[in-house]
Amino acid sequence: MELADTPGQQLGDTLRGIWRWTLKGSDAGLEGLEHQPLELFLDVAQRGRAIRGFLDTPERLRSDQQPRYRVVGDLPADKPGTLRWRLFALDDGGQLPRYECQVVLDEVWGEFGNAGPATLNGRILRLDRPLALPEQDNRFLASKQVFPEARERTALSASLVEWLITPEHRLFHQLWHASRDKWHKLAKDKHQALRGLGWQPGPRERERDARGRHKDRNGSGEDFLFMHRHMLGAARAIQDLPSWTRFPLPQPELERDRQGFARYFDNQDGNALPPTWLASDDDEYTQWVRDIKSAETFHGNFEVWESRYSDPQYLSKLTLGQFGSELELGLHDWLHMRWASVPRDPVNGMPVPMARTPDDFAGRWYGAENDFLGDPFSSHVNPVFWRFHGWIDDRIEDWFRAHERFHPGEVVRVQVNGVPWFAAGRWVQVADPWLGPDTHGCSSVPGLRPGRSVEMDPETMKLALRIIYADEERFDGLLRKVPRRPWYARHLKVRQRSL
Repeated sequence: MELADTPGQQLGDTLRGIWRWTLKGSDAGLEGLEHQPLELFLDVAQRGRAIRGFLDTPERLRSDQQPRYRVVGDLPADKPGTLRWRLFALDDGGQLPRYECQVVLDEVWGEFGNAGPATLNGRILRLDRPLALPEQDNRFLASKQVFPEARERTALSASLVEWLITPEHRLFHQLWHASRDKWHKLAKDKHQALRGLGWQPGPRERERDARGRHKDRNGSGEDFLFMHRHMLGAARAIQDLPSWTRFPLPQPELERDRQGFARYFDNQDGNALPPTWLASDDDEYTQWVRDIKSAETFHGNFEVWESRYSDPQYLSKLTLGQFGSELELGLHDWLHMRWASVPRDPVNGMPVPMARTPDDFAGRWYGAENDFLGDPFSSHVNPVFWRFHGWIDDRIEDWFRAHERFHPGEVVRVQVNGVPWFAAGRWVQVADPWLGPDTHGCSSVPGLRPGRSVEMDPETMKLALRIIYADEERFDGLLRKVPRRPWYARHLKVRQRSL
């Protein structure tokens, strides 16, 4: 079995998508397509070596009509930047190629082209023209359609975005996750410092870390589910935010479903997967991002989770804390990274493959353009965040119904801090889910916002984050030179495939 090697897979990732095609030269033209705006649809299987596509007007490619030209080619093993493919005219049966395209993938974009713009150029040769005749001046230039972000297709309302991008909200979401995720690894003096700021994860001296030895037995899973339900309720009071009813399917194959392919790469519903990206100093991470976005991972993991977390028999065996912890450390982190776009500097748009460092609080990161799903500082600004967190929240109701079926009356509904929740008991461990200092702080000093303590002030939260990450900066800045992966990617691995 021959599959594309890593450079071939990365070339396939670049080629796959929609290209705007412009004819150039004194003899420019394709029979039947003269003087019209054209588009090229190209598809390459995830680890395949073949190129397939269609060339025609944008309108015809998206209609029920047969395209005028079919593209057939392959990825060369010897010269990865140079390609050749044939154009088969489908109006005469598509049995014989009419043109050959000699194609060069431009490298002018450099790092800016990482999961972004790309251009192709080349010559078009008519295959029924004798080689003895002078070569025609028939050329083309193709530019790749940049992936439309979810915020461009299904934007959140201006009032909701205004709330989500405030320093208070961004820092709260980052710090809430960081305190729980890092608590089990922090030294005792850091524990005391965070307690002094009101940012210990849960009650003092009985904190509930999310990734330590007791993560599935200490109630941290309940904190995870409760906080996000509280967050959803507040956001849905501003804007209707429907949940996913199922996980969006992978990209349709072009030759099976051309119109579906177009809808996918146009990202019409805002749920299409953003393209994978390259991390120049971390080949393992580059491959991991590619793998988590693959159709194989969808069918091997996401569809299994979709089944398991709607199975009453499975859910009835889990406490709420166990269920929440399993969701958070598995499916949740994978959702964030599968649907993440390449992180970019909000000022100049340059890719930042390893994302913002957790203690970088420069003003440029607070803009609405920073909605990278791989960082809790920014993930909640992305419209997709609310769809999959809505799906997770809906599974809490599946969990409740499962216990009603197998253990009727053992889980009791109550209101906790204005959130529909469950009373502590056999299947629910925590009576006071953690929402940060609002529920477990102790300061009586008023903060900048009316009704909130100083513990919720941005500068207090920045200080708490710097305390958490202080060890990572101990060596006089040397550690800054070591690439660090986005937050939700730091704890995940994709199991290696075997053939």
